[in-house]
Amino acid sequence: MRRTVVALGAGVLVLAGCSSTSSGDSVLVESGQAAVSDVFRVSQQEIADDVGLVLVGLGQPPGEPPAGLASATTERVVLYRLIDSFAEANGVDVTRTEVEEGLEELAAANGGQDGLREAALSAGIPEEALERTIRTNLLVTGIGSGINPSGDIPEQLESARVALSEYSESIDVAVAPRYGTWDDQTLAIIPGSSLTEPSGQEQDTP
Repeated sequence: MRRTVVALGAGVLVLAGCSSTSSGDSVLVESGQAAVSDVFRVSQQEIADDVGLVLVGLGQPPGEPPAGLASATTERVVLYRLIDSFAEANGVDVTRTEVEEGLEELAAANGGQDGLREAALSAGIPEEALERTIRTNLLVTGIGSGINPSGDIPEQLESARVALSEYSESIDVAVAPRYGTWDDQTLAIIPGSSLTEPSGQEQDTP
């Protein structure tokens, strides 16, 4: 059965729309890291590079990202890593053909490749990350259908969210305080009062 790409958004919209309860980060995030867990690390430089690609795509000056872009980028990359790790551990995979079909599906829904590129950039996703975003969405639908094969798409996506939430908690995901707090329940970053945005270049906090 062909998997469906649900939507573009902050990265993985299939996981959005859940209640928010902060779990609190107990893991120390070292300088130079945007996020850490027991199984993956996301560097500040990786986030800065992605932010820079979005700024270039939007035609905006480097070093002046829109408010929240670095945090949203960190959230998206953490989801990539989290979902990849869970899928690999549970034997869920996506073929190249499925990703290509997903690209075609989203392009058609957005009026063509240019429309898809603009939609992605407006959601803070650089064109270079589109294939990975689609692959991640497809992995989520695969995870959900594997856990809840008799459910409809919303039920399967909720099953995937619950499983990924439990997995996130088990591997101690945490993000740098500059971005806020990682919430295992919503699989999202809850901004903190001290949230600041790094520029397109890496900036480490003490």
